[in-house]
Amino acid sequence: MPGFRHIDAPGPLFLLLNTMNQLRSLLSSLPDIVYILDEKGTFLYLNEAISQLGYVPSELVGKHFSTIVHPEDRPRISREEVVEKIRKDNVLPDKPPKLFDERRSGDRMTRELEVRLLHRDGHIVFGLVNAYGERNIDASLLDDIDASIPHTVGVIHDISALHLYQKALEDSVAAKERLLREMHSRIKTNLQIIASLAHLRQMEGAGGDPESMLREIQAQIRSIALVHEALYQAENVDRISAREYFRQFAAAAMDALEVVGSRVTLDVSAEDVALDPDRLVPLSLAILELFSAVYRYSYREKEETRAALQLSARTDGSVVIDMVGKGLLESVDSETMRALLEQAGARLETGSEGVSAERCSFIISAKEGD
Repeated sequence: MPGFRHIDAPGPLFLLLNTMNQLRSLLSSLPDIVYILDEKGTFLYLNEAISQLGYVPSELVGKHFSTIVHPEDRPRISREEVVEKIRKDNVLPDKPPKLFDERRSGDRMTRELEVRLLHRDGHIVFGLVNAYGERNIDASLLDDIDASIPHTVGVIHDISALHLYQKALEDSVAAKERLLREMHSRIKTNLQIIASLAHLRQMEGAGGDPESMLREIQAQIRSIALVHEALYQAENVDRISAREYFRQFAAAAMDALEVVGSRVTLDVSAEDVALDPDRLVPLSLAILELFSAVYRYSYREKEETRAALQLSARTDGSVVIDMVGKGLLESVDSETMRALLEQAGARLETGSEGVSAERCSFIISAKEGD
């Protein structure tokens, strides 16, 4: 028709060129590294994702794949080295080896081979490789590839984040196992402390009814249990937060020491100081000794009383625990108290709060290296 020009449908060449461009665009945009190796393990093609290792494709094309593989991993993933070892040992592996330069396909292709790759700057990147052998690559789709020789086509997925997460979990489990072993040792030691305290009471000829003595032992055991609980929850098993520990300690002590007829209110204030658990156990037991006397006083005198504990840190690194309460100093000179303070590395100071209460302080010196 005059005035109109006939436009032919796209020919085969146009469609081929369009397909090639689409394939190249697709490969370039993939987040995973795609590579093609020749029969010698030399890179023939790499997509733009190789930038994850700090390279551009042209820098690695023509080089052996071992350029980007950690030296310790090469013997187990290189076809040449694996085959040579099999020939040398004359022993076939139980399972087909997983290879970076795989030449098999189908069910025998390499799947999920974990390998350490080397970034250009030297740090390790963990990759998961899937590779297979390809003998019929269409050379027209990718430049400079000889379709007459066997090739390896592979995809590498970066699993560094997953690997770090798994390692963190493993480290956490290992730390918990170490903590459990440590707690087992501490529990045995602390049970020996309880047994020693009971023995000292027997030697001192401590009187009182059996129920009251059992309550005090119960309070001692609960204070030790609190230390172990705090240890298990702490990020650093060598330190426990004084503020959180003594908050729970006050509630446990009031519950365990309460005697029908005694009326004691225990107030606790503690700075957020980190304490050594090995010193905290004897300190807690010594504090319980003092406050047990306050409860006995309240019961004996049928008097409502208030006791207080305040923990603070000094500029020289030492920690001071100030306690106030009626009857507080009843057992301050006992052999039990001296033994506990010696184990805690603390010294004792006593005094009075007018005529209404007695005062006692533990001064815990800083350990060398704290």
